[in-house]
Amino acid sequence: IVLAAIKKLREMDGEDERIEELRKNFIGSKDLTYLRVENKLKLNRNNDYYYREAVNEKEISRRGVKQTVRLMHEALKYFHGRFSDFSSGEKISRLIEQAANRLLFTTIYISDELSAYKIFETLNARGVKLSSADLLKNYLFSVIDSGNDAPDEIIDEWDEKWEKIGTDIGNRSYTDYIIVEWNSRHSLARKNELFKAIKNEIGGGMDKAKDYLDRLADNSQLYTALRGSDDECLKDHPRYKDIQKGVHFLRLFGIHQPTSLLMAAWLHFEDDFHNVLKWIEVLSLRYNVICRGHTGDQEKLYSDICVEIAGGCKIGQVKRRLLTLYPDDGKFKQDFSDKTIPTRQSNKKARYLLGRLESSISETSIDETGLTVEHILPLQPEQHWQDSFGDDWPQFSQRLGNMALLPSKKNRDLGQEPFAGKRKGLLSSPYKINQSVEAYSDWTAEEIASRQSKLAEQAVKLWRID
Repeated sequence: IVLAAIKKLREMDGEDERIEELRKNFIGSKDLTYLRVENKLKLNRNNDYYYREAVNEKEISRRGVKQTVRLMHEALKYFHGRFSDFSSGEKISRLIEQAANRLLFTTIYISDELSAYKIFETLNARGVKLSSADLLKNYLFSVIDSGNDAPDEIIDEWDEKWEKIGTDIGNRSYTDYIIVEWNSRHSLARKNELFKAIKNEIGGGMDKAKDYLDRLADNSQLYTALRGSDDECLKDHPRYKDIQKGVHFLRLFGIHQPTSLLMAAWLHFEDDFHNVLKWIEVLSLRYNVICRGHTGDQEKLYSDICVEIAGGCKIGQVKRRLLTLYPDDGKFKQDFSDKTIPTRQSNKKARYLLGRLESSISETSIDETGLTVEHILPLQPEQHWQDSFGDDWPQFSQRLGNMALLPSKKNRDLGQEPFAGKRKGLLSSPYKINQSVEAYSDWTAEEIASRQSKLAEQAVKLWRID
């Protein structure tokens, strides 16, 4: 803002003194030898040169520069344009003074990087959005340039690797990725423990710091693929289609606990990765989606398995360890029989479960994404439906036993039809999951519970680890 103000004042007559005072107060003073401004502010290595050029009122190049430099140029241009409405240097200076008087800065002096990390975490917890990943980046770069004598090309290489990580993970959090990568090789570390653990492993050694950054850069695409985005690095696997389905399931149901374990499995058991993913998919469906198990126990188990994989365990041991958290058939069937799947905002989860059950029953793979979920008892039932269920109708409309699969047009046609009409429409559809309504002449809470119990029996056969 000050640089834009100075630029605007240059366009006015008789403002040299005001320009000089603004420069002294906010920018810096000129050295007596070369008459260049010695700046009060020093930016990072990528931006400082261009900032110094701007301070000395030279044009900032927009070609072949980093995005942050282009943003500096756009900011200077924007504020210069805003000053076009000011008719005098006095008004411009008054605005600068008012802004400066209202700004408050806090300086925190710390004794080491760990203290800095804890301060970052504390401020984050109180709503000040700071990136602990930036602190890690600064630490890594300080290790390689501990003597301030590292060649620019080395620093540039590291900077490019860090930028590659950001490009790979897209809009996901650097910190989340760093936690996942770390936990794929070590005992479970929480966010507030992460920096200390990494710092202890690197120990100030340049080679270890480089190896760590290389590992982050090498695995960033894998992380993105496992979280359900760009899966280019998985496509050469002979069971890619199965892997794609497993990753889609985890993303659909928002299950992130296994990501570190899946990363470890890919890096150590790539040929058999589809098997590990299938076990985790089944366990997640039973434990997380249906039985609502405690995720703390699950995270601890996955962490222990990651450590065992890093120690050289065999894939059979991974399966045995996963089975220790596996809900047995009796509990899974009971919880599935009682399960409600909310569909008011999105029916994708219910549609997925019904689609998988249909494929299992008909022994034919179907793509359920082209179908819709039919609620036999409608979500917003008319009076004749409410009379059948009484005041309890809301708790039954989103039970899986009340749902079927239909093309969208046929779904709309059935609408608020009484059960006799819906029964006829469902029986005329080609999907076997809908044929079970043939056993019922009426549709009440009892029929919904009965049908869902039968679906639960099929679910036990479908989602299991043998």
